[in-house]
Amino acid sequence: MEELMARIFITGSADGLGRAAAQTLLADGHHVVVHVRGQQRLDAVQELLDAGARAVVGDLSDLSQTQDVARQVNQLGGMDAIIHNAGVYSDPRVLPVNVVAPYVLTALIRRPRRLIYLSSGMHLSGRPVLTGLDWTGKSASASYSDSKLFVTTLAAAVARLWSDVVSSSVDPGWVPTKMGGPSAPDDLRLGHRTQEWLATSQDRDVFLSGHYWHHQRRVEPHAASRDIVFQNALLDTLEEVTGLALSKS
Repeated sequence: MEELMARIFITGSADGLGRAAAQTLLADGHHVVVHVRGQQRLDAVQELLDAGARAVVGDLSDLSQTQDVARQVNQLGGMDAIIHNAGVYSDPRVLPVNVVAPYVLTALIRRPRRLIYLSSGMHLSGRPVLTGLDWTGKSASASYSDSKLFVTTLAAAVARLWSDVVSSSVDPGWVPTKMGGPSAPDDLRLGHRTQEWLATSQDRDVFLSGHYWHHQRRVEPHAASRDIVFQNALLDTLEEVTGLALSKS
């Protein structure tokens, strides 16, 4: 089916998969809002801005700045889709950036039609344990795999709670980005094609909410991500950490 022109917000757009997705979506005629960590990073997205993108700025490891990113996006108007792409790998900020920020932005940005959360095949080795974690990122208390299990669970919880939104999580593969490294074996184009497809396509499969995707195919995620008890425990923890409640309907 023919794609309609959409308004799409992509976190972490200065490089890697976020930038690649923004470039493709802009070239396809969509309206894109990109995100960078600080004013000094705007130069990195100047080419995207010249192509018509809008930009918002804020450090997603900082709760107040993440809240301000949500405010900036809302000021630009409603989005059709949001791609929660920003992430860090080996860093104490893995929980604030990979989990808390997507939760906060989901809670505060005007509800879009589609939400896409970047997961990883590594989430399968994540631990479904929420105790003893430093959600502020001041100390390292969780692995990258843990964080990706949590964000996969968040995507599934949103799908269950918000019937008017298609919420999906994506394993982009091990691709040659700054995070993945130059020797990563997977195809970079395939690494962002699924996100673009989920954000804009009118294909019937795209409207199947609550699924975990790899290269436009549904695959089975960690069983804990589908566990309603664990989903609710994660939402309760994130509400306590941020002071923000996710609407239950």
